[in-house]
Amino acid sequence: MRAIARHSVARLLSTIAVALSLSNRGVAQETIDRIKTAGRIVCGVNVRAGLADIPNGTKWEGLSIELTKALAAAALGDATKVSFVSSDRKTGPEQLIKNETNLYLPIDPMAPSKLASSGLLISQPFFFNVQKVMVAKDSGITAVSQSRNILIAVQPGCVSEGNTQMANEEHLRNYFRRAGWQLLLFPFQEWDEMESAFLSGRVMAVSAEETELARLRAANREQAGDAIILAEPISMVPVSAVIRSGDLRWLTLLNATISLLIQAETLGISSDNLTTMEIGKDPEICYLLGVTPGVGMPVGLDDHWGARVIKATGNYGRFLDAISGLTLLWRFRVASMSCGTVEVCCILAQFDNIRIRRGR
Repeated sequence: MRAIARHSVARLLSTIAVALSLSNRGVAQETIDRIKTAGRIVCGVNVRAGLADIPNGTKWEGLSIELTKALAAAALGDATKVSFVSSDRKTGPEQLIKNETNLYLPIDPMAPSKLASSGLLISQPFFFNVQKVMVAKDSGITAVSQSRNILIAVQPGCVSEGNTQMANEEHLRNYFRRAGWQLLLFPFQEWDEMESAFLSGRVMAVSAEETELARLRAANREQAGDAIILAEPISMVPVSAVIRSGDLRWLTLLNATISLLIQAETLGISSDNLTTMEIGKDPEICYLLGVTPGVGMPVGLDDHWGARVIKATGNYGRFLDAISGLTLLWRFRVASMSCGTVEVCCILAQFDNIRIRRGR
């Protein structure tokens, strides 16, 4: 695992070095300066349980919220200097174009080619959106293989913008076809109709993005509070942050922060043991935490920005521990990203900058 972690850190440092060489070509670097002038980071978010939500009505919580706080800790030295704007696939990019926000964190993939035409680009993935199946507790089903003889409600979804987006029916058909099982499908055009069918007991199973299933269960505790989200992933797609193009230093800080949070968990660095880690001898840890000089220069910050992030927000695993019902699979995906099962290569010079290569 330590060897794997060193290899992953090496990829991160290589990415930073490439971005540094590109950022010196006269491209305007505006976002971090604007953030420092404003004294806060403004982020557009899609409201979804586990990603960005206000469960108690007053405080934002979720993975997107924690990532934004980590960026604020890096750039401003204070993780509380953040504000959030509720957005969607249409308004999120529009707010960026108008300079109303500094980044947009969606809940599903956005086509890089379409974003490029609007002067926007994507970061490396900050999470993987997973489609699953949720069943009523009294169905007795504990695995997808046991759902072959019941109706599964699903939205057809669509393929658009040159990118597969929420094509849940297609993913479900492919999953059952690969397994050699017969699928009994109950398609719905509208989410509200499908949700009503599940809550009323007309169907015993529903398939959608894991985050949406968690939201459905949390919002309907009396009818579906004990519903079970089955462990097997039906499909998995990477989701990236969206920012304005032409600011490679901001892109570098965003990518480096995502990688830092993941590597901190892989290397065992947390807010609790940060001081101990800083006086250790591991060269990768010493570099990431700024003990060895150099890591701050590519992002235009001091060398201790990474240590600030971890001290203020913890590592990626700490984020996941706070997300009820989604922790196990998201932790699996962190391991996948770190171990090369899914290797994410960020090509900073291109708008279409995400390439997924599956390891053997």
